[in-house]
Amino acid sequence: MASGMKKKYFPRNIFFSLLIIANGLTVLFGVIYVLTNASQGLWNVYGALLLLTLVGNIIATLWRSPWRSLDYTYLLFISIALIAVPLLNRAAAADVANVASRSNISILLLFFLFVFGGVLAGLKRRGFSLSTAGNSFNKKVQSRSRRKFKLVLTVFLTLVLLIGVYLGLHLLIGRSRSFVELFLPPYALFFSMLFLVITVLILNIYAHLKTSVFNVVVATIGLITALMLSIPLLSTPFIVQSAEAKYQEAFQEEAGQIIPSEQQQYVSNTPFLFPDYFFGINSGEYQLVEDVLYYEGENGVDQGIKLHFDAYLPPAGQEDLPGDRSVLIRIHGGGWTTGDKGSMNNAQMNKYFASQGYVVFDVQYGLSNEKKLIEYTKVPENIVGGFTIDDMVRHIGLFTDYLAEHNSDYGANLDSVFISGGSAGGQLTNAVGLGLASKDFDEFNTNLNVKGIIPLYPANGLGDIVEIEGKKELLDPDFLVTEDSPPALIFQGTHDGIVPRSVAAAFDQAYKEKDNTNSALLMMPFAGHSSNSYFPGYYSQVFVYYMERFMYQFK
Repeated sequence: MASGMKKKYFPRNIFFSLLIIANGLTVLFGVIYVLTNASQGLWNVYGALLLLTLVGNIIATLWRSPWRSLDYTYLLFISIALIAVPLLNRAAAADVANVASRSNISILLLFFLFVFGGVLAGLKRRGFSLSTAGNSFNKKVQSRSRRKFKLVLTVFLTLVLLIGVYLGLHLLIGRSRSFVELFLPPYALFFSMLFLVITVLILNIYAHLKTSVFNVVVATIGLITALMLSIPLLSTPFIVQSAEAKYQEAFQEEAGQIIPSEQQQYVSNTPFLFPDYFFGINSGEYQLVEDVLYYEGENGVDQGIKLHFDAYLPPAGQEDLPGDRSVLIRIHGGGWTTGDKGSMNNAQMNKYFASQGYVVFDVQYGLSNEKKLIEYTKVPENIVGGFTIDDMVRHIGLFTDYLAEHNSDYGANLDSVFISGGSAGGQLTNAVGLGLASKDFDEFNTNLNVKGIIPLYPANGLGDIVEIEGKKELLDPDFLVTEDSPPALIFQGTHDGIVPRSVAAAFDQAYKEKDNTNSALLMMPFAGHSSNSYFPGYYSQVFVYYMERFMYQFK
């Protein structure tokens, strides 16, 4: 009898033994990874281990045991962690004063997940009587109040699971111009795991039904939902392959060979590091000068406005960094009616490139007082007025005058300037960058030499959406492209419902029509608007990898 029982539970024991080992290795290598700030592509194996261990821990709760309360506690905790970790990571990235750009709380949450999972697997590995556990369980569920609670909870969880089905379909179809489009794609893997947890919760509640039709349907829906929401991650190798082909075609260089070996330690060494998706990306050291006033309006439409910038400077005493004090001017988005510098402009981008030796300026400009594109957003009153796109371009031109006059304070290399921004900021990036490079506009200081522009989902020609006026060539910078225009690296999501992919494609095509091949459009599948907003995300990581090499190549 004992021998028969041993055979019966042997596969279970192997599973839990492997799970104990996997949890232990995940914590051990996680500590090494975080402490060493590792960046080698081989660490993607660890990322795969982390994900598989997490899935294994979730599935392990389906084994009935005397520790059912621990199973439910673990599933509840993991649900909280899957929501908290990306939010904490994003908050750390957006905090201009957080040098590490990593959340210690989210890292501890992740480690606790695996410690807890390993303990739970160890308890189940010890063995127990299924008949006793099952009888105990069945006795408990006989109470009427308990059955009622189970029914209510099941209905709620089933509705949540159906929301997951909607989100999965939304991710595949996209282009909705909704909050879901803005938030879902870069975080889709966290949602995938969350809906897997919800599926397992429902199956745990009705574990006594074993292979009932209800359980089969729930399991099928849950697995399909989790798979749909995993598609952006699964498509990452194809994103990298496409981006590499586009980069080489446009700039005639293999991206991985651009930065010399002695400076590889300062940049990302692979387009995507899976562990960073969970742990966040370390920005490196930098210096910060906040809220520098560069213009105070006294007359006309500018009367009463005050425009500031933040300067992110390379760490003191390091002269061998890849950026070599080249300038990166970053222009925030927000439909020309909202937005601001700092935490509202993907601040980790500023921190990250400053730590690599670039002198980064995060610049305010006057916003239109037309109806906000996103009504609930807050905007500093000192930057709002009856401004056209011409005025916004003029304001950024005033910043170039200020920079040229006060450059001794920042030690920036004005002969090597890059301009970047997203959405409305992408449109202004193109207008300012091409206008400044052309030398045909009086608004800009000619001491700045533009070496490249980096627009993300640029809203070229879309000012009429919020009734913003301006010169034709500033509203739609496609008209400014010439044979001699500076190189352009463009980010665009295929499922962007606010700035259609055709807009970025038209800008890229404008280069081709002028016999200027120095334009690369990196198209991100399933990405909606602002899909680079999660800095450790798959879309952002891939683009930053190529942005690093683009700036190094042309500086």
